[in-house]
Amino acid sequence: MKLLVQKFFILFLVSVCIYPQTWQQTAGTPEGSGVTDMIVRQVNQHVFVTTGSFNWPNGDMGGVRRSTDEGVTWENLNNVFVARTIIDAPDGNLYASIWDFPQDEGLYRSTDNGNNWGTPLVSVPSGDNIFSIALNTTTTPNTIFAGTRNGPLRSTDNGVSWAPVTNGIPANSWVRDIEVDSGGYVVAATTNGLFSSTNNGDLWEQATGIAAGDTIVKLLFDYPSSTENAFDNTRLLGGSDDGNVYEAVRESKYLFATLGALLGPSEISGLFVGVLQGLNKQMHGAGTFPKGSFGIGFYTSTDDGVTWQQNNNGLQSNPPISALAGYTEVSRGSMIDVHFYIGYFENMNGGARTFHTKYTVTDVEQVSSDIPTNYQLEQNYPNPFNPSTKIQFSIPQTSYVVLRVLNTLGQSVGLLVSQELITGTYNYNWDATNFPSGVYFYHIKAGDFIETKKMILLR
Repeated sequence: MKLLVQKFFILFLVSVCIYPQTWQQTAGTPEGSGVTDMIVRQVNQHVFVTTGSFNWPNGDMGGVRRSTDEGVTWENLNNVFVARTIIDAPDGNLYASIWDFPQDEGLYRSTDNGNNWGTPLVSVPSGDNIFSIALNTTTTPNTIFAGTRNGPLRSTDNGVSWAPVTNGIPANSWVRDIEVDSGGYVVAATTNGLFSSTNNGDLWEQATGIAAGDTIVKLLFDYPSSTENAFDNTRLLGGSDDGNVYEAVRESKYLFATLGALLGPSEISGLFVGVLQGLNKQMHGAGTFPKGSFGIGFYTSTDDGVTWQQNNNGLQSNPPISALAGYTEVSRGSMIDVHFYIGYFENMNGGARTFHTKYTVTDVEQVSSDIPTNYQLEQNYPNPFNPSTKIQFSIPQTSYVVLRVLNTLGQSVGLLVSQELITGTYNYNWDATNFPSGVYFYHIKAGDFIETKKMILLR
């Protein structure tokens, strides 16, 4: 089994506010003893899981499962002994490790959203497994990597032929995860250390800084918010089987790791980062699988992993989170929804339960939770302004607030806020960089309160 990383409360930040929801079990449960991996396809938000079997072949079957309706229903795309891992590859295809016993475990590719998987691109002999899959799209054709019990396998001809690439990696190294950054550097997390290659796997170098006996099991490249190609600023996060999160940067070829966070004595089973477009922020998620009788569940961070906040609201005690996936979407106005899915591995019939939660992120900032005496819309400051100005408003009770910017014709040119807010005083910083000079109006509706004020953008 491959274990992968990725309360009603309000978290106040300097520039954004985050409103999380409680976890909800999805209406449907994919067949299997537990979820071994999980992805959400970015092109269509379809959720895919791989699952193991229980009491094979008499109990629940394992396989690749797909939901096109946020987990309400699940399709069995195949029924096998174990489907171990799945990726949504940058070439537009899906790749999965599938063990259709008594055949050997193999790496399969689907070019039609998981409907068909064909024959394996490569199989590993009895006693071996494929734990991880990655593509290097900086080569022509794309290079495909498969992480096995005996190091990485590589195909440089689109999966036609394969060969081990273990120069620099000790023998019998299980490759728990393998990832390729946007510039072509390849990193392998193995049971004998963390290794990096700058030449597409021809030679591997071992990273320093990992505690003795601590195995990295999950990797995530964390790109700068501004661009995915600011190569030297790319950060690698590595989650360990002892609940540690390590960091390394591309400038060092990911060869110098430092401990970034300690989440507790559990295995990091998923890492995810959602880029909050327009807010210059990111939200990280981490899931953990219990070691022994103890586990810590799900965590998020909004300060690049410096601090983490637990959110197990709606989950059972000591949740057996075995996989994590997510995606982001712009919802209304300046708000961004970060969706998280987790899968359980309970090792029983019906043990592949899945859960969903959503965090709404907005750059409307609550500056005071004191109860105002009445609704109020303040004059923006500064005014005139260039290029940004702050708009402050107060609401004496929980209200659905709509804040818009209008032009002189009364037409809406920007929806700034459209959400329910609790009692308090709020600021919104409107950036008018892309707007021409002139007179604008900002208009608020909160409950029965309606007011409009004038502001001037002066270049």
